[in-house]
Amino acid sequence: MYTQDVNLNVVPVGVRPVIHCSQYDNNLQAIKFTLYKNNVAFSIPSGAAVLINGYKPDNTGFSYAATAISGNTVTFTVTQQMTAIAGDVLCELRVRTESQIIGTLNFVLRVEPAPLTDDTIISETDIPLIEQAVDIAANLAEYIQVTYDNAAAAKASAESSASSATSAATSAASAASDAASVQELYDSIEDAKTAATTAAANANAVAADVQAKLDSGAFIGPQGPQGPQGPAGDGGIITEIAGFFTMWVNDAGDLYVSAQTDLSDMFHYDEETGNLYYVTEDGEE
Repeated sequence: MYTQDVNLNVVPVGVRPVIHCSQYDNNLQAIKFTLYKNNVAFSIPSGAAVLINGYKPDNTGFSYAATAISGNTVTFTVTQQMTAIAGDVLCELRVRTESQIIGTLNFVLRVEPAPLTDDTIISETDIPLIEQAVDIAANLAEYIQVTYDNAAAAKASAESSASSATSAATSAASAASDAASVQELYDSIEDAKTAATTAAANANAVAADVQAKLDSGAFIGPQGPQGPQGPAGDGGIITEIAGFFTMWVNDAGDLYVSAQTDLSDMFHYDEETGNLYYVTEDGEE
């Protein structure tokens, strides 16, 4: 935007200043008026409104407020309504307060006609065709650039998705391996549990069998000749026959087994702990 500087006198001098502009100008230029009264700077009162009023050749008018006021200067922006009609536009700059009009300053806004109007028919020449080809080429280049950008974005998205899929597959494989390890550990625990249950059942069966034989006196053979006195001062006299054994507990609570044959395949004595173990047919104690 460029600015024209114009001096206006509040006191009419008979000749209106002429300000030139082009038709259809819109916010392309500004007019800065410097106000005088009898060649002395005319100070615009504080709070005063400054308007520019115009009467166009088509018998229509306009009115706009100043865009800037400072001291004795006032600035207006040239609008489309001011320049819509070619020819001389009679204008006045009016300074007023709420109660009175302080002064009016007259000038002419000379609107130079544009070579082409909005409804002018453009002749079919090579120039419009060339301009059209240039526009098509520019649009095509823009389309190609947009297509390339979209393709690059799609490629980046696909690479990101592939990376995410690889990461997910790795995580799934790791989880599967962990699950297999857990299953193996679980199976080992189940096997140990089954073995412990079987061992407990066998031990209970052996204990029940021994107890039944003790209760029935099966471990006590027929009475034979009188033998030596029993261990630990036990007053009983027990004599075993071949193939049988006898078990008893003395007053101290110790368990004894005696027999005329070797019982090492049926009983095991732990010298360190003093425990006596019965050996089952499958070799378990």
